[in-house]
Amino acid sequence: MGLLKIVRYASVLVAVVGAFVAIPEAALIMALLGLVGGYLADEADKDNRMYFLVFAVALGAVSGAAGAVPVVGAYVSDIMGNLSTIINASALMIIIKAVVDRVTE
Repeated sequence: MGLLKIVRYASVLVAVVGAFVAIPEAALIMALLGLVGGYLADEADKDNRMYFLVFAVALGAVSGAAGAVPVVGAYVSDIMGNLSTIINASALMIIIKAVVDRVTE
């Protein structure tokens, strides 16, 4: 199992657990996981840059959509919100790497 896959699993785990219990410094943990995941994903395949950016915008837009669903809606929205935080940090790293690539060409 590669490091990228471990970071992805850890990201999903933190997003899900963070929806049910309070994790100390959860925002910092999610941001770091996202930055590392974005760096590793970009190193693995630079062709996925557009996918990540579109995914980050779409997830941010729809992350609260399940809030009105009785019983589970709040949890689903919290999980999607946590994933949105992680994916947005990944997108930030991908943007930074794209800028660095352009400047160093």
